[in-house]
Amino acid sequence: MREVADSFPTVFVWKESVKSDILTPVIRPALVDDFEAIESLNYSVVNLTSPMDAARIQQLHDISSYHRVITQDGQLTAFLLVLGPDCDYDSVNYQWFDQHYDDFAYIDRIVVRDGSRGQGLGTILYEDLFAWAISQKIQNIVCEYNAEPLNEASREFHNALGFQEVSLETIGQVKRVSMQLRVLPV
Repeated sequence: MREVADSFPTVFVWKESVKSDILTPVIRPALVDDFEAIESLNYSVVNLTSPMDAARIQQLHDISSYHRVITQDGQLTAFLLVLGPDCDYDSVNYQWFDQHYDDFAYIDRIVVRDGSRGQGLGTILYEDLFAWAISQKIQNIVCEYNAEPLNEASREFHNALGFQEVSLETIGQVKRVSMQLRVLPV
C-alpha cells in the first residue's frame, strides 16, 4: 500500500506538469496569419463589440500601437487591440479620448474565447499592456464599456484593474458608454 501511495504523487505531478505546459498562455504580437481566428473570436461577441471583417482587422492592425494575442496549446484564445493618439480611426469612442487626452493607449477591444473565460487571460493581456505602456512612457490607459445596456462583466473587470469612470457618454438613442481611465506610474 505504501508503494502505491509513493508512486501516485509522482504520476500526479507529471500529469499536472504536462497539463500546465500545454495550457500555459503565450503572449505574442498578432500576425496576419491570426486574422481569421481574430475575426472568428470577434464575431462570437459582436453584440458587445463591433463587427470586424478581415479588411477591418488589417486596417486596425496597421494603425495599432499594441496588438497581441494569447495562444494555448497552439490555439488562439484571446486578443487585445490598442491604438495611440492621432490615429485615423472612425470610432466615436476613440475620437472622444483623442479629443480629451494627448497621451494615451486606447483599448479598442479585448476578446477571450468562450471556453477560456474566467482563467485570467484578460488580466494577463492587460498586465502585459500596462508593462508595455510604462516602457513607452504612456501614462493613460483608456477604454469604454457599455453602461446602458450594462456590460456587467466588463464593469467588474475594469474596476478590479483600477480603472475609473471619467465620463458617461450617449451613443445614438439607446446606448450609453462609460469612458474609463487607468493612470500608470511612468
